[in-house]
Amino acid sequence: MVKVLGMTNLPIAFLCLCSVILAGCSSGRNETNQDLFLNTSGAIVDAVRSRRANTGPTIDIVPSRADLDATQGQVLQVRPENLGVSDFLRRIETRLDGFGSPVEVWQSSDNRLIILRGGVLVGTKGLGGDMRSADATPATNGFDGQGGGGERLVVIDKQDGTALSIPFACDMTQLGTEVIQIVDQRVTTRRIREECVYRGTSFTNDYWVEPGRKRVRKSRQWAGPENGYFDMTLLKN
Repeated sequence: MVKVLGMTNLPIAFLCLCSVILAGCSSGRNETNQDLFLNTSGAIVDAVRSRRANTGPTIDIVPSRADLDATQGQVLQVRPENLGVSDFLRRIETRLDGFGSPVEVWQSSDNRLIILRGGVLVGTKGLGGDMRSADATPATNGFDGQGGGGERLVVIDKQDGTALSIPFACDMTQLGTEVIQIVDQRVTTRRIREECVYRGTSFTNDYWVEPGRKRVRKSRQWAGPENGYFDMTLLKN
């Protein structure tokens, strides 16, 4: 577990990454999804809007298959552990990087973004203490059930506007087959644990990867020392 210094109060929906970072970490085919999540009248969208309008206690939303079927496009559920409630993101762009790995841009219900490369979190913005960028290859190399690990450079924004580059040493451990529940489906996955350390700072990521497709269906990933961990589940692809 990472030692967290000075948590901030975060909005329910979160995350954005600079277009310059996207341009720098990807190349090749670019495909933009025109069916924007917020432009639909899906049940999940209605539930998020209703929750925000409610002045009572904040509640988490558990989607049903009917909710997903009524919502256009892809859906990624993201739950920052610091908040205890989740938001539902739509994928607005997909491109392949120079290694053939998909770089996906996901937008939250208040138009913030997260960027995943091959299912691995590679950056955030707008939270304070953001993860400006991160290597993904040391993690994705282990998604085939073997190998992976090595040095993984993570760049974290500092409060003075500069950035700190941290060369984490990471190990990948294959934890075997695990069946997970995603809404009404049982999905067979390979669970993989990534343990990274640099001096007095460490973090542990867990990935549930579909064998063969190497698609991350569920994960718990570190988003930096101020923002802690995000639980992410790919509900609809």
